[in-house]
Amino acid sequence: MLKYLDGKTLKNMMIASSNYLFNNKGEVDKLNVFPVPDGDTGSNMAYTMQYAAKELEKSQDTIKDVLDAISKGTLMGAKGNSGVILSQIFRGFSKRLGDTKKITPCDFAEGLKAGVEVAYKAVMRPVEGTILTVCRETAEEAEKICKQVENFEEFFTKIIEAAEKSLENTPNLLPVLKDAGVVDSGGMGFVYVLKGMFEGFKGNKIEPIEVLEGIVTNKQVVEDLRFLYCTEILVKTKKTYAEAILKEKFRRFGNSLVVVSDDDILKVHVHTNNPGLVLEEGLKIGELIKVKIDNMKIQHESLVSEERKPEKKYGVLVVANGEGIKNLFSELGCDVIINGGQTMNPSTNDILDGIKKINAENILVFPNNKNIIMACEQAKALSNKKVEIIPTNNFNEAITAIVNIDTEKSLEENVARIKEILSNIKTIEVTYSIRDTQINGFEIKKGDVLGFINDSLESVGKDYNKVAQELIYKALDEDSSLVSIYYGEEVTKEKAEELKNSLSVETDVEIYFGGQPLYYYVISIE
Repeated sequence: MLKYLDGKTLKNMMIASSNYLFNNKGEVDKLNVFPVPDGDTGSNMAYTMQYAAKELEKSQDTIKDVLDAISKGTLMGAKGNSGVILSQIFRGFSKRLGDTKKITPCDFAEGLKAGVEVAYKAVMRPVEGTILTVCRETAEEAEKICKQVENFEEFFTKIIEAAEKSLENTPNLLPVLKDAGVVDSGGMGFVYVLKGMFEGFKGNKIEPIEVLEGIVTNKQVVEDLRFLYCTEILVKTKKTYAEAILKEKFRRFGNSLVVVSDDDILKVHVHTNNPGLVLEEGLKIGELIKVKIDNMKIQHESLVSEERKPEKKYGVLVVANGEGIKNLFSELGCDVIINGGQTMNPSTNDILDGIKKINAENILVFPNNKNIIMACEQAKALSNKKVEIIPTNNFNEAITAIVNIDTEKSLEENVARIKEILSNIKTIEVTYSIRDTQINGFEIKKGDVLGFINDSLESVGKDYNKVAQELIYKALDEDSSLVSIYYGEEVTKEKAEELKNSLSVETDVEIYFGGQPLYYYVISIE
């Protein structure tokens, strides 16, 4: 039985941990406090770990190189608050153990303790009953037992037991978890991280059960410019094919190939110089549902051209999801629009890359989701530009803020003005329940329509227009002057107009196509 870890063993443990978490991310995503269809904690933590795994594949097997790869990978790949916290845990862990030649159980315990300290400092208002608690209590137990155990197998068995015990107690520390009947999702993700490490320690090779898209290294980006066209097709297949056969069919057309099949739907992504051949191959397999072809050379030249433009006073980066919303931001002159939102949080690296593309004296970043703010702050810390993060929770806040940017005023004056404006905005969100539960005195059934005002559940019903109407009346006050209704991808323009026409209010009411997924309506009251 091993009494210490060398670099190679630690590397295998971390890669196994990444894949183990990835394979269980769906279980973590389900643990939303509210039963809405936007759980993404597991996906965010999995992406963060997968990014680290990519760095590990390139690293040497020394403990220092492995820890540097873990720290860098989780930092740059961090998605969502859970991913950022996880990256900070590994940052502290790696910094503490970076000069260690071999890791003993007590070294590992000290690393966990250091990780906890860094993570707590990174969070503005740490909340107990979350991943922070689970990690802290695990580290405390690790410190207690590290001198008592004979080997790492015994050590890991005991700290995983401690982590699970801590996880089960999270509802007793956080009332919203108890009300929802769930444990903390980030805490569960951390338990899976430890379990995956243990599997790797035991020599069990864990393979991811599907391909996680979107993870590319800078080296790959440069190499891909040998192929002009980024080509994606969605095919409804005539019959079922083995994945290996499908990959063989498309591999000859280029590189960066990703093939994902789900029953009779096939998605192919490939960088090629002959997109027509890719389409023809797709037609042999079935019916083309969607085709997307981008000339990467033009995109690259556009970026270079953009960088050569004279520096302007203000640049704007926003995170948005929904075709209508992205079009609105484009019309407002936003410099960079990063695709993301609920269930698809961009990573620290995505945001940092966006910041690099903006040639401006001052850069305003609008996360538009509370779960993206920490990644934006992390990107700001890594950037050498003057960046201000405006902590918007939804896109409607950013739209109002951007309209009010005054290029004649200083950054400080604009930020103060924007924050004052945001404090007076009320946001209504109308979505649906994905499970039966009881919250805030509401008996909720799967499929019920849920209505929130500023993140507080205020209405449950069967008709999304009636719920939206009820909440608008509830949120309006004598100071309200404008109601902006953004309807989602599942709502027709006719239904949105029905809602507008049903309102007997003195304020102006405007409707816009948002195209946002999961939410029937996002409504802004100013």
